[in-house]
Amino acid sequence: MILITRPQLEAEELKAKLLDNKIDAHCDPLISFRHNNEWTDHQNMLDVNSVCLFTSIQAALSIEKKYSLNDYLKNVKIVCVGERVSNYLKSKSVSNITNVFRDSDQLIAELDYNNFRPNSLIYFCGNNYNAYLVEQIKSKHIKCELIVVYSVKNADELSMETQLLIKTNDIQSVALYSQFSAHVFMGLLQKANLSDSFRDKKIFCLSNNIAMNVKLRNFKNIIIPPSPNEVSMIDVIKKSLLV
Repeated sequence: MILITRPQLEAEELKAKLLDNKIDAHCDPLISFRHNNEWTDHQNMLDVNSVCLFTSIQAALSIEKKYSLNDYLKNVKIVCVGERVSNYLKSKSVSNITNVFRDSDQLIAELDYNNFRPNSLIYFCGNNYNAYLVEQIKSKHIKCELIVVYSVKNADELSMETQLLIKTNDIQSVALYSQFSAHVFMGLLQKANLSDSFRDKKIFCLSNNIAMNVKLRNFKNIIIPPSPNEVSMIDVIKKSLLV
């Protein structure tokens, strides 16, 4: 059985896909989101020189609670990190996406900074935004304005059912999709005195950056998909668990 720690909706979707591949899964969402409207005070910041950065679908969902995405973003250029958020924007008829990067490392390495330098880069994010990414962008002398459109709340503990399934060795692996969820999961494992019980379990990390969080806690059995997307993640889970 694999433990899924994603937010409720994403966790149930992933569980269904894994069950289709005959992989048993248990969901224990460790993070949840609260969308707010305070950010709308900044709506006049957008103009034809604006470049909007999206690294999470939650930012798009937050904007959508107040505006039509297509109308709100129609006059700007858009940079996305991750196929999930770019595909969601495209599904809402947002067509002015100039770049899609697989992860923040690729953005830092490959963004055409000279082209973006005259513009104002506006990062729609949550309260747990990627501070390192912002630091790297600013180091290239590009103005980066943060608009926090949602907040993230993490669980205080693993559910009692999850703790029991770990203790009885029913859970043999976990899927981690973000650095933040990896940090939360490792902390809650330690809080429940289950770190040693999980030491030999398989830990599937969507990217190298996530895996680094896990390695810092001295976990070694880490598996990373060739590409940081769900299709690749499910593929490595299948190959590893269906043996």
